[in-house]
Amino acid sequence: MKEEKNIFIMGDSYSTYKGYIPSGYHFYYSDEREKAPIVKGVEKTWWNILSNEKNFKIILNDSFSGSTICNTVREALTVESSFVSRIDKYIAENLFAENKIDKVFIFGGTNDSWIGSPIGELKYSDWTAEDLKYVLPAFCYLIDRVKKVVEDITVIINTGLKEEISNGFIKACKEFEVKYLCLKEIDKENGHPTEIGMSQISEQVMEFLRQ
Repeated sequence: MKEEKNIFIMGDSYSTYKGYIPSGYHFYYSDEREKAPIVKGVEKTWWNILSNEKNFKIILNDSFSGSTICNTVREALTVESSFVSRIDKYIAENLFAENKIDKVFIFGGTNDSWIGSPIGELKYSDWTAEDLKYVLPAFCYLIDRVKKVVEDITVIINTGLKEEISNGFIKACKEFEVKYLCLKEIDKENGHPTEIGMSQISEQVMEFLRQ
């Protein structure tokens, strides 16, 4: 039997499922969803397929539908929903100190791209509150914060992001020596993975981890 590894997932709608994310978070997928894309059961999500196949134990799926990486957020959300706010909260609450977490998966940037959050420039240290309103410096801040608590990070980069965002993510991952996967040809409806798309994501992540 494969050795069990503890994982932490930080994501947006693509990684949500009602009942499997923190209470109060917005979700996209659920057993009651009636509009396409419908994913019939949590076992069909990319992260559940991955965890079962790879013997991963999910310590926390911290995925919030509609959330941005940076602190320029959707009108309906507060700044506490952003990836950078959430990672600061968990570090302050000693989540990583009190739990053995072997791997972190970060899968975001889609909402930053969709809502037109300001992109900014890559910045690798000395971030200000203003910097964190911009996508690329906020992403660098996020990676820096996570890497200080968990060394093994995989960044999943969605298809269809603005080129400046995806290219910036790649450059930042190289700078921080963090693994990254650029997804290809994911089946979607209304901008979100179908069941086929979920399977494609899990397959691409598993293939990436085998390399």
